[in-house]
Amino acid sequence: MSNSKLILYASYQTGENLPGYVQFALKHLAETDFTVVLLTNKRPLSAETMSFLEDNGIKLYLTENHGFDFGMWRRFLKDLANGRNNTADLNGITRLLLVNDSIVYFQNNFEKFIRHAEANSADAVSLTRNDEIRPHLQSFFLYLKQEALGAFYLHLLETPEQETFYDVVHRLEIGMANVFDEAEVRMASLYSTSQRTIFAYPEMIAQGCGFIKRKLLQHRFDFKEKVHFIRHGAYDALNADYHQIVVDAGLAPDFKEEWLPKPIGGATFQVADKLWQKSFDKIGWPLLRTAIKTKYKLLGKELEGDEYK
Repeated sequence: MSNSKLILYASYQTGENLPGYVQFALKHLAETDFTVVLLTNKRPLSAETMSFLEDNGIKLYLTENHGFDFGMWRRFLKDLANGRNNTADLNGITRLLLVNDSIVYFQNNFEKFIRHAEANSADAVSLTRNDEIRPHLQSFFLYLKQEALGAFYLHLLETPEQETFYDVVHRLEIGMANVFDEAEVRMASLYSTSQRTIFAYPEMIAQGCGFIKRKLLQHRFDFKEKVHFIRHGAYDALNADYHQIVVDAGLAPDFKEEWLPKPIGGATFQVADKLWQKSFDKIGWPLLRTAIKTKYKLLGKELEGDEYK
């Protein structure tokens, strides 16, 4: 008999072995009373990886690399609906937890997250929310109760797979909040922060969240994203030593420090990158902000955005 509670962990990787932080998350998710499925891109996997999955009772779903995590979730659920996968009965699912590898979990808080999500009166619960464009739940850990599943399936299966990351965020993640509103699905997040979530990981880690966005550890932001940090007064958040913050917060006994993803680019790149950032933070952005505010004032138009206050 298939389990009515399902965890779908979406992960894009290139090697035959799973990174340590992915194995850590999968192992501890499998300790819950959910059936865990690893959704990952088609490629040869090592005997060690296959043994790890088998030993922990984790099911494997290999799929093409398209549409990011929502694409993987969509194809898996579509196969369930069409009877091409016997992992679970789609109509029999009462709890669905969507997870992806954009977050590094360095402490094992999964039982606690699930317990708190169950205790929450909301139908759809995430760890964090984002208020940009419109308030919406962030999908890297999305706990859906039975009341939310119909609206979610409809949204996921009727929205075409998206080609770019930003289209995925806008059409599928933010769009999901609109669908939930229309269907009167109640939404909540377990963590709230004094500033936007991406700027607030030091705050959440201090609260004991036990997870961090992988991009922060890797300092993997493009120019536009870095400017976004600085425009919102988050230069320090952009350049924080997240590796040290995580280590100081305490790693789980079975989480190895070497599993934390390393910054991309060498020390020389990091120094050069900070030079233009600091100049933009101290001089460039204040001048630009003043010019924009003056322009709108002269035109008699209202200028929206917290960064202009």
